[in-house]
Formats: sequence, C-alpha cells, structure tokens
Amino acid sequence: MTLSKAQIFNITLNILGVSMPLENPNSTDSRAILLNNYYELARDYVLKDHDWNFASTFKVLTLCEKPPQFIKYKYCYDYPNDCVCARDVFQKDSFVQQKFSVSALETGQTVILTDVDDAVLRYTKRVEKEVYFSCEFAMALAHYLASLTSNVIVGSIQKGELAWDKYVKIVSHAKVLNAYESGENLYDDNTYLDSRS
Repeated sequence: MTLSKAQIFNITLNILGVSMPLENPNSTDSRAILLNNYYELARDYVLKDHDWNFASTFKVLTLCEKPPQFIKYKYCYDYPNDCVCARDVFQKDSFVQQKFSVSALETGQTVILTDVDDAVLRYTKRVEKEVYFSCEFAMALAHYLASLTSNVIVGSIQKGELAWDKYVKIVSHAKVLNAYESGENLYDDNTYLDSRS
C-alpha cells in the first residue's frame, strides 16, 4: 500500500467524523492549513514516541571537539541531522550497549557524549516520505493529528481525547508487532520435534 499525506489527512478527518475529503493536502482549505501547521511536529513526535522498525538505522558517529565542561564522558560526537531519537550506542564491531547522554553545546549544537571510541549509534531517523511509513505508524499519526486538531476542526475536545486514547493503543500494539519482526525469538524445529517424541 502506498501512503500519501492526503490519505493521512483524510483519515484524520474521518476519525473526527468529517466525511468531506481533502483533494489536495496543500490547498487553501482551512482544514488543510491547520493540519499542515501540525504535520511535521506531529510526525516527529510519533517517530520519537516509539522505536519504529521502519525508521530504525545505524550510523558511525563523527567525533567532535570535546568541550572542557563535559568531564563525565571521554568522547563527544555530532548528533546526526536526521536523528529524531537516539536509542543505543555501541562500540564499532560490537553490539554491547554502552552508556551515553544527549546534550547541547553552548552554541546550541546537539551532541552525544559517551566513553566509547569509534561509537556507532542506533537511532530513529526522520522519515519524511509517507511512502515509507508503516500502516501502524500512519494510523498512529492520523490519530495524533486528530487529537491535536479536534477542537478547531469539529469543536469537540472529547473527540480529541478519544483520538488520543486510540493513539496510545495503536502505539502499544505496534510495540508487539515490532517485537514479532525482530527475530529475537526464532522458532526452533528441534523443540517441536522433541516435544512429539
């Protein structure tokens, strides 16, 4: 299934009980303007709220100069531009999780602090093209948008609260689906055969 911003906006409207669809998500329709005002912030919020498989990636971090005020950690790395949420830090060629902290320099630059040299970051990246969204993420995003815009679009705080409750349930279910896709609990044919003998 190929998703688009228009579909996500129309699902959002349907959640709120609005049956008249938006043909163009970038139109001058007041609903489209409102949804666009929230869209990027809402998308990044939902990406950060859960460790979505489709948005998970790895990157070897780039060392930056360590400011003197950071004495707790040995190394300071640049925070990737497309990073929405840092999840794990590893030593290169190792998958042992290491301690790290995300902080900001006096210049405002976000950095990752750790005691690991040659650090690799596993993180949730900012996915901007809707075609790459999973169906669970698209549904979560539509419900989150509905929770943010319900009062303006349909004049109902209650519909927004219902959309929020549904959003929480969708994210919770997505965690279960992500676990199924992780492959950490591999099926072993021998276990089945042993139980039959």
